[in-house]
Amino acid sequence: MKICIFPIMISGYLLTTGCVTTPALPAHERPQHWGKAIHQDYNFHQISNFVYRSEQPSSELVPYLKQHHIDVVINLRSRDKDSFVLSNENFQLHHVPIHTWAIDREDLLEVMLLIQQAQQNNQKVLLHCYHGSDRTGASVAMYRIIFEHWPAEQALQEMKHGGYGFHTIWRNIEKLFTPENVKWIREQLANPSTEISTNQNN
Repeated sequence: MKICIFPIMISGYLLTTGCVTTPALPAHERPQHWGKAIHQDYNFHQISNFVYRSEQPSSELVPYLKQHHIDVVINLRSRDKDSFVLSNENFQLHHVPIHTWAIDREDLLEVMLLIQQAQQNNQKVLLHCYHGSDRTGASVAMYRIIFEHWPAEQALQEMKHGGYGFHTIWRNIEKLFTPENVKWIREQLANPSTEISTNQNN
């Protein structure tokens, strides 16, 4: 079980909190349709033919992204490190700044809109945050529900026990996956007037 320390800024105060990750299912119990590990050192996994996930990309990860023909990189961190690390690479960069403790359905909608746009353009997408565990996990779970029509319970099982390092401290994330929120996101995606309001770098 991995132990970690998170610095969290709440109401102007910097708090430091420890956390543990949810246990991953043993390999022999892990469903084959869950994400497939490509490089564990970077928490880099293939989720589907279109979607991949990882921790914050480094220059060492770039060759693997190119090898898998990633076109679009969606950064869920509050910091935009991609503008420096990936600035000289041929990726379409999007920044959707999310605070893990305050993630809401509007955040997930922005990510789903970007994935929808990429799929319409036949582009492959990388989702990442800092660890590639929590904000990324929530986004992948919603992708499973919205685009792959998984039941929410199955998507959350993969999020927590897929071996991506989901941290038990973020109980607020699981509470996002209500039928009402899922329905709302589906309705917004079906509405042609819904606009993407992210930062983009080409």
